[in-house]
Amino acid sequence: MPKHIVRLLMLIGGALALGLAAKWYFTDPSFYRYGFYRADSVAEIAAQGPAFKTARYCESCHAERLAQWSAANHKTVTCETCHGAAQDHPQKKAKLPIPADAVKLCTLCHEAIAGRPRAQPQVVVAQHAGAQQCVACHNPHAPKLAGVVAKVSGDVAAGGKKHAASCASCHGANAISPNDTWPNLAGQNAAYLVRILAAYKSGAQTDVMMSPMAKTLSDAEIQDLAAYYAGLSCKAPPGAPAAGDAAAGKLLAKNCAGCHGETGVTRNAAWPHIAGQKSVYLANTLKAFRAGLRKDPMMAGVARGLSDADIANLAAFYAAQSCGPATETRKTQ
Repeated sequence: MPKHIVRLLMLIGGALALGLAAKWYFTDPSFYRYGFYRADSVAEIAAQGPAFKTARYCESCHAERLAQWSAANHKTVTCETCHGAAQDHPQKKAKLPIPADAVKLCTLCHEAIAGRPRAQPQVVVAQHAGAQQCVACHNPHAPKLAGVVAKVSGDVAAGGKKHAASCASCHGANAISPNDTWPNLAGQNAAYLVRILAAYKSGAQTDVMMSPMAKTLSDAEIQDLAAYYAGLSCKAPPGAPAAGDAAAGKLLAKNCAGCHGETGVTRNAAWPHIAGQKSVYLANTLKAFRAGLRKDPMMAGVARGLSDADIANLAAFYAAQSCGPATETRKTQ
């Protein structure tokens, strides 16, 4: 056999031997164990805990919010969509973030875009709420505003007026309070009154005077009281001179108009009318929301950014407004 053929065969044989040696040296022993190219990575991945735990994982610590979320229109959006993966929470004391920029987050699904399903609520961001964060008006766990309206089926004649007699020392015989630190209840939205009295009764809202009173009321008595107060005229004599500047308050009130109306007479029966209330009461209430003494996810976000001067100015503006006729209240329910 010619020498060049021998040399060529030797060269080919050496390349094959080198290739086999390289394959043996560089191939992991587990190469074929789980299929091609997977090796021990399958076992490593399987040993990791799941990053996303689903909403039920949150129930043991956040049962109240989970119940609110699961009964509302946001239940298709899981907790981790907004708060991130709960992989090491809470075992390693890892805290999940609370989104600071709600506008940036919410508009991923709710900004008006051509082709987006009509059933999905959409807003034109620039025209919707100015620079306000979405959570100023919307509870992120139950954002549909109409969903928080309580049903009212009280009977004025059956018990509303009778039960109101025990409230007259603070709220007045005709539900116009004689004290500037307590609210007028006449002409107030019945659905709101049901909601706030139920909150005082359950302990979701606390007050030194109101909590003990509300705990003695049955659900039917709360309904009767709400119906009675809603039917009274809200016209009241002016309270003490307001400490703030009503003109400055009017500018600030534009941020509140989406919920409370331009002058404090709301179109949503779940929220209170605040027009014509005593300025001292309004200021104290806003300060209580700011301090966390009164609890409401929407009001907490609004009041957090208000200074004492802002609060005084808002109170002065709303105190000077006309509460409107009682019939207007009934129409909004």
